[in-house]
Amino acid sequence: MLKRVISVFCLVILLFSIFNLEGRKPLEVSAATTTSIKDTITLTVKFPDTVGEGFGTEPTNPEEIYRMVETKGESHPQRTGWGAILYECVRTDTDYISGYDYYGDPIWDVHTVSGWRQGEDWSTEDSHVPHHPSEVKKEIVQQFGQDMYDLAEAAGALFYYDDTTPVPARFLAGDIGEYNKRVNGTTGRYSIYYKDSTYTGQHCQNGEKAYFYRNNDFFVTATFDVEWVEPEDKQGTGLGRAYWELERKDKNGLSEVAIYSSFKGEYDKHVAVRDIKHTVDIGTKHVEQEGPIEFHINAKQVQNKDMRYAFEYEYTNKKIGWVCTGAGEEQRCHWDDRPDWRAVQKFKLDGSVLVDHKQGKVEKSDTLDGVLVNKWVIGREDKYGPLKESKAYYEQYSRAEGNEWQNGVNLKTQTTLPMTPGKLVYAVELPSGKHKDSNFYPLKKTQSSGTYKAAELDESLQAEFADGVQLQQKVLKDMGMKGEQRQLEGEFVSDLFFTASGTGFMSGYKYAEKVKQAIKNDQALPSFSQVVREGTAKGEADFVQFTKGVPFEDDWVFTKSEEDFPHLQRYSLPVTPNSELLPKETYKNQLELVDMGLSDLSFTFDQSFSFEHFLFGSGYDDAWIIEQPESRFPVTEFETVELTHEQVKALAAAERQHSNNKIHNFRFVDRTFPDKVREIRGAK
Repeated sequence: MLKRVISVFCLVILLFSIFNLEGRKPLEVSAATTTSIKDTITLTVKFPDTVGEGFGTEPTNPEEIYRMVETKGESHPQRTGWGAILYECVRTDTDYISGYDYYGDPIWDVHTVSGWRQGEDWSTEDSHVPHHPSEVKKEIVQQFGQDMYDLAEAAGALFYYDDTTPVPARFLAGDIGEYNKRVNGTTGRYSIYYKDSTYTGQHCQNGEKAYFYRNNDFFVTATFDVEWVEPEDKQGTGLGRAYWELERKDKNGLSEVAIYSSFKGEYDKHVAVRDIKHTVDIGTKHVEQEGPIEFHINAKQVQNKDMRYAFEYEYTNKKIGWVCTGAGEEQRCHWDDRPDWRAVQKFKLDGSVLVDHKQGKVEKSDTLDGVLVNKWVIGREDKYGPLKESKAYYEQYSRAEGNEWQNGVNLKTQTTLPMTPGKLVYAVELPSGKHKDSNFYPLKKTQSSGTYKAAELDESLQAEFADGVQLQQKVLKDMGMKGEQRQLEGEFVSDLFFTASGTGFMSGYKYAEKVKQAIKNDQALPSFSQVVREGTAKGEADFVQFTKGVPFEDDWVFTKSEEDFPHLQRYSLPVTPNSELLPKETYKNQLELVDMGLSDLSFTFDQSFSFEHFLFGSGYDDAWIIEQPESRFPVTEFETVELTHEQVKALAAAERQHSNNKIHNFRFVDRTFPDKVREIRGAK
């Protein structure tokens, strides 16, 4: 059976030359070798003989040999490699007087002269003409196999007599050996049988026939080329991908750019591959190695730079094939499976992806929704399978279900506004697929945070919150996968404002920082009871300090149940007449959220608001609650109280000690004075 006509071959001498043709475009392999690779095959086989060794019996009948010569071999077409000379005895008997007898008579004798007269001769011309492989097929197949015969036949080889082939050693020993060394030499044709039927020492008979016959063997040699052509269906390929993505390697630091480049060829379809190489260049960093490349790099250093990647390898689809050594009967050929690098090809793909992440970007908008409409690139990938596919990967925020944050609020009067943006959903997809891992977490350990800067704070809060009210995100809640995106829900909390029910005094409590520290130290968040206990205690102390020593005699609102917690996270519009906020004007509270997502973004947006009426005021102010009457009314019912001189003096002293300070300029801070009056007058 023919064994890969275009790929099997025999080499007498291996000449290695390398062709390096390099392709520069992705998915394109360098062109196949345009110059055919030729393997030179030299075969030496014994020309087949129908007689001789293992081929039958040599002729011994002179008549048969005479016919062979006279017909020039046509009487025995199956016989090859023989030669013969015909002889005929020529005898002359001449009487002569060899002497005389006693009586003087002559004595007659016969003088015989005999010899062998050479007649016709003929030798086959097998060694003098070219021979097609079919004429020596049996010898080729027997010595080298059917594959080699098929190669020779396909190449149109011609076998010629080879006078350099050594005579087999067995025919250089004994009588035949002596004959060969004397007559034929030690190379080229040689006799495997000879016979001379002429004789000497006695006279032949006139007309007697004799012959000289010998059967020669000889070797024929063919040298032919087998052309090998690069198969088109075995070109190089690159399967794999190259990508970058943001990854938070340090939970206390900024995210980094993770670089990955990994490819492999369809190596099994080649005979051999070598010089496999991955290359990545980004910024000033160059990495080159055999295996996949993976490393991290500072995100800012490579922002808006190209990540250039390349993959290449050399391959050959050709085996060395047949390797032959020796000559004549000693020639041996074996199939060599090793790669033949004369047929080297080079595959290369390369490309680049832009590292266009937005780390540290400040997203500004007039509204929260103006920020949330965006999405941010956190990775790009080129994938080859084998066609090239490019994809960008994003992170984005959106409102969680039930988020009732209002970008603009029109209030009826001076009431409260939420200070947190509500719950947000964070969605992310990464080329590495790490977002699918159960332990994936995108943010710093301390989470996202921010500030809420109010247009105007209450007088008692302005100093403490001059830099804004702090916002803090709690640990994200994993919402699982939705399609290819991982979704997590985040809830922001703010510092708390405790409000006294009687005076309206407000005190701040730095709740956001406590939440951050609890998260940072892996502790439980402060409980509601702890917050109320600490917050109200601080509020009472703040009241005494704010009023310059007036005791706190009041109650705190929204401190009974955890359901009241959202009320503590609301901004109260100042109701003091000194406030710069006026009805029917639009004002803005500014929010900033930082460390958002893998991009460590900052969101800056506004919360606009207006109110239609003052909460407190006169009728002139068109207020909701009229604190000052427009006119006096006569008193028709009254109670007569009798006071002693001492009580009057005590009341006067109490009045002098009584603070006239007012919260918001209309509420007395000293709520103990009525009790003192009742105490002095003895009322219950």
